[in-house]
Amino acid sequence: MIYRIIFTVVILTGISASCQYGEEIISSQPGLELQYSEDTISFDTVFTISGSITKRLMILNPNNNAIQIDRIYLGGGTQSEYSIIVAGDEKPEVNGQLIYGEDSLLVLVRVSIDPNDDQLPFIVRDSILFSYNERLDHIKLRSWGQNARYIGDQVISEDQIWTSEIPYFLTGSIVVDSLKTLTIREGVRVYVSNQASIFVKGSLVTEGSSDGRVVFRNERLEDDYENIPGQWGGIFFLEGSRDNRIDFTDIRNSQYGLRIGTPDPDTIPDVIIRNTRIENTSIGGIVAFTSDLWVENSLIDISAGYTLANLAGGNYHYIHCTFANYALGFSRLGPSVIFSNNLLLDDNTLLDEPLHVEFLHSILWGDLKEEILIEDGGNTDFLIQTGNSIFKTSLTNFKGGSSYISTDTDYMIFKDIKNYDYMPDTLAPAIDHAGMSGMKFDLFGQARDSIPDIGAIEFLK
Repeated sequence: MIYRIIFTVVILTGISASCQYGEEIISSQPGLELQYSEDTISFDTVFTISGSITKRLMILNPNNNAIQIDRIYLGGGTQSEYSIIVAGDEKPEVNGQLIYGEDSLLVLVRVSIDPNDDQLPFIVRDSILFSYNERLDHIKLRSWGQNARYIGDQVISEDQIWTSEIPYFLTGSIVVDSLKTLTIREGVRVYVSNQASIFVKGSLVTEGSSDGRVVFRNERLEDDYENIPGQWGGIFFLEGSRDNRIDFTDIRNSQYGLRIGTPDPDTIPDVIIRNTRIENTSIGGIVAFTSDLWVENSLIDISAGYTLANLAGGNYHYIHCTFANYALGFSRLGPSVIFSNNLLLDDNTLLDEPLHVEFLHSILWGDLKEEILIEDGGNTDFLIQTGNSIFKTSLTNFKGGSSYISTDTDYMIFKDIKNYDYMPDTLAPAIDHAGMSGMKFDLFGQARDSIPDIGAIEFLK
């Protein structure tokens, strides 16, 4: 099997102001060695047809005298599909590159891998070689390639089922057409390019499991991109969409996690969410307008905007859910949860609809003193019913009892926020206070004990 790989190496000569280049002595002694910042340059999984990030390699000459590198080249030789670029010029190899004493070269490396027939990730290896003073040094190059099913801008006009043999890569936005269903089986991973989104006019069904969660996330897999919000658009349920089920699913690093606008005359949930985690959003985790929504055993955490916004009325039920917002790497100015029974439209007309929200065995918490904003226009019903829940707020206009309400910013609710671990802390009021919810398992499929805990994650002793 032939892999078509393209590496690009950019080499820049560092300049040391203390060197007298015109008088520099070039040494050819074999005993003089160069030093390298890495002995291996490794890339995490790189999608075929999608290039990698650029990585850096520093080459240091620690000696007093200059060293001339006769050849810098890739192991594939002149027939290789690799390429080397020096000072902006593409050449098959670099010859006669001088490194002055106590100076350095900067080498930048990236990889692009062409598709093949492999379903599992495959490894691609090579080396950069440096020939000088009767020596031959080499730096190993290693990357993992991953094939995918690539989908550009597309309207899904027939029922489709996506399966988990290889990932799906959305290079453009898709639309699930009216009266059509996109079903996504357990273990499917969907990677979405920047600014692409998923729009649902018909139905979206994800059938994840505790051992094979469905994943929607950004396209870049390198560590630097792992927890950056807003790297793709999100999942949008449009008016007329119905019969949507999201189960054992992770949605990460988007602008919106789920944006729901499905008004209709009944109160039957058009979107049912179970065992789902929505994380690192730049606008909102769940943002719903005049909609009917059921959410259980789900965690919505870390948003530069809202973890939860129920706007312009609607009917919403949250059972054993955790909404947690902490400013990890960004600033956050206002509450992360908003409930409103009205909305000012673009034409300056006011949309007023009844708002009914139920919170049972759930947590709304964050690092601000006030995490809930309520906007009651006073013209329609406004009801927030609670039971056995925890709220970070000074507000008291909730119906129901057995809830913990506080503004204590130092109270330890979760185990390890910095590492995204939202299991209750050992002293958290969530432990053993959910009451008999009837929900036997938590977000991750862990069995709840006979006295279950508040929130999406059961405390493990």
